[in-house]
Amino acid sequence: MGHVRWIPFLMAVALAACTQQPARQSPEHASSSRTLDYGKYVQGTVPWFNFTSLYSWDSNQLGYVVVWTSPVQAYRLQLVGPCLGLQTAAGMIGLTSQDGLVNSNRDAVIAGGDRCGIMRIERLDAKAIRALRAEPKASGEKHD
Repeated sequence: MGHVRWIPFLMAVALAACTQQPARQSPEHASSSRTLDYGKYVQGTVPWFNFTSLYSWDSNQLGYVVVWTSPVQAYRLQLVGPCLGLQTAAGMIGLTSQDGLVNSNRDAVIAGGDRCGIMRIERLDAKAIRALRAEPKASGEKHD
């Protein structure tokens, strides 16, 4: 009977393992992301991506969220509809995944209590985005 007490704890651990919670947004990322059009940096649509942790994220367009899985790898996720939880996520979101993969039409973004299905995954040119973000810092100009 002593094992029964562990079941709720183990279920909570299993659920937490399905999501990752980041919140590593640098100040320059937060200020530049408001004007950045990620659609200009789409390199192509992919059915899935490898996922072990969430480095950072951004949502500056309704129905989309950009996730950085590392400083050099980013994806724009088109959601099934507007994900209002992104507005109240307080810097933390999660992604569901199975066997280390996030799949379109199967996985979801968890934000502010909402579960928002992923309709499409687009690989972004992370190198170009990082270069653009570095420009205003050096020149003092603002880009879109």
